[in-house]
Amino acid sequence: MASRSALTLLLPFLALNLGLAQIINPLASQCSPSLPNVACVNNFAAVMPLPFSRPASFEGTYNLADRFNNTLVNDPSFGLVRNASFVVFNKEKGLKLLGPSPTLETIFLVANVIHEAPVYVPGLNAIIASEFDQNTLDQIIINLNNTPPTISLFKPNPPVFAVNGGRYLNGKVYWAVAGGDAIVNGTIIHQAPGIYTLNPFTRATQPILNNYFGQRFNSPNDLVLDSAGDIFFTDPIYGVALNVTQSPPVLRQQSYRFRPSTGAVAVIEAEIAVPNGIALSPDEKTLYITDTGVTNFTNLTSNVGPRFTYVTTGPKSIYAFDTVNSPAGKYLINKRPIWYPQECTTDGFHVASNGFLVGATGLGVDVLTPFGELVVRIQTDFLIGNIQFAGPELSELWLFGIGKIARVKWALTGLPGARS
Repeated sequence: MASRSALTLLLPFLALNLGLAQIINPLASQCSPSLPNVACVNNFAAVMPLPFSRPASFEGTYNLADRFNNTLVNDPSFGLVRNASFVVFNKEKGLKLLGPSPTLETIFLVANVIHEAPVYVPGLNAIIASEFDQNTLDQIIINLNNTPPTISLFKPNPPVFAVNGGRYLNGKVYWAVAGGDAIVNGTIIHQAPGIYTLNPFTRATQPILNNYFGQRFNSPNDLVLDSAGDIFFTDPIYGVALNVTQSPPVLRQQSYRFRPSTGAVAVIEAEIAVPNGIALSPDEKTLYITDTGVTNFTNLTSNVGPRFTYVTTGPKSIYAFDTVNSPAGKYLINKRPIWYPQECTTDGFHVASNGFLVGATGLGVDVLTPFGELVVRIQTDFLIGNIQFAGPELSELWLFGIGKIARVKWALTGLPGARS
């Protein structure tokens, strides 16, 4: 039998050759001297020195301190992660998408409400977005022709209340509208949740889908269009929980395919707990849907929103599906989870021109490969509800949240048209 001292000497060699996990030292490093706002996490910090702890969210409330960068660990290098605007988990891929001089800056201080449905309109070089609040009727528009950009109210005709998601295609904005009949600051709104179009140049709006065989949708949340013009959208019940529609839910929370050319609408996915963000890959062979099942809608008694709580152990994965063409349009097969967000849950969701996935996740944005590998985390000091690629080259990523709107400049670009 080998002596205790001999075994001690052999342990590092055995661990290395058997592939056993080793404590990562240091956990983080500066990616490049020329990038002071970028930190690289070594080997995903897969093994941290004990003891370590991270603030947790408990049942009922999301804890804003529940973040990877708030992990307490005995490694001074982790301070780089806490202070970085961009945290890189795959150095080769991450630095390529960040480019030589990535920046994150707050552009506007805005109302302390959720900001949703940002849509970039190339012909205006502007972003139209929604202030998603029970007391707000108008949308906002950000003019990128001005330096610095300017923001003002945007008034569609007729008004559309509580827009939650949007895409742009061939001169039209397509909106997923969560709001229903309401009185907003004295203005009576007669509408049903559904899919609406906006001519961003004339500001004319119209509904193109507002029922499922006579039943009202819950509150369409997000949508994406394919090259055939079919619209895929999610329909959770956030509209009721946020007091923008008074009709009680009568449909399951699920996702649909709508074909404007025929008016046909069909369910495409009915197993995700609370479907939210939705996007297509550049080749349209993969469709992604985010699950925000960490939100609990059982507390719907108050008339002051939001009327939902946070369920720490609830489902919140991003799912990928293969698409299959049929005479009725694309349907989905091969559901698989590809990412479980490190913070909060994934709300607004887009696909970049290279197929990478970009999701608004709590106090920041996750950037993933098409297969769900975390590449970069953008870190912010405000909760982000949605994101949008913008600018003539679609090389800016605008972050829309509660109280702030920010802009990222980097090398990653968005998809042109309705999938951007």
